Formats: sequence, structure tokens, C-alpha cells
Amino acid sequence: MAAKIRVVMKSFMSQSNKVPGLLPYTKKVGLPESRALFTVLRSPHIDKKSREQFSMHVKKQFVEQKAEIHELHKKLFWLKRLRIPGAQYEVQISFKTRLDKGSLKSLAA
Repeated sequence: MAAKIRVVMKSFMSQSNKVPGLLPYTKKVGLPESRALFTVLRSPHIDKKSREQFSMHVKKQFVEQKAEIHELHKKLFWLKRLRIPGAQYEVQISFKTRLDKGSLKSLAA
């Protein structure tokens, strides 16, 4: 039985999307970048036409690793110790199991 470990990372800086210690058989996919544009008044009392614009770019990256059950403990320990400054990440773990038809029929009955 194999497990897939999926990590979605979001960061404001492109340098922090580089994850140290990735294995060579890890699949990396770049996700689309989102941008938010904020416009504020420079002075709250006069000069309504004088405005300032700020933008926030969020870069995303998707990393997928396959792990066997006996290596899962090491990979989870590595993910727990992983420190990426300026980034947040979400970890999803999924298992793929096989059930034969006989056991499925006994479960459904």
C-alpha cells in the first residue's frame, strides 16, 4: 500500500518556494500566481485624485511525493521539521488501497 503526500505551498516571495531536501523523484508543479491590487487615498481630507496603489503577489507551488508505509514516519517527521521562511504550506496525505470483490460484497450486505 502506497501513500501520496501532497504539499501546496503559498508564498509572497519567489525565493521561499524553493524547498530544501526534495528527493529527485518528487513531482513539482507550478500553480498560477494570484495578484491583489489595493488603491488607497494618500490624504484622507483633501486631494481625492491623489491615490497610491499597492499590489500583493501570491505564488503557489504543488509538490507530490509517493511513500511506502514504512517510510511514511520519516517523511512526516521531515515535513514537521520543514521550515520555509515567508511561506505557508498545506499537507494532504492519501492512501490507495485494494479490496477484492468478495470483501466488498460482504461489506455491502
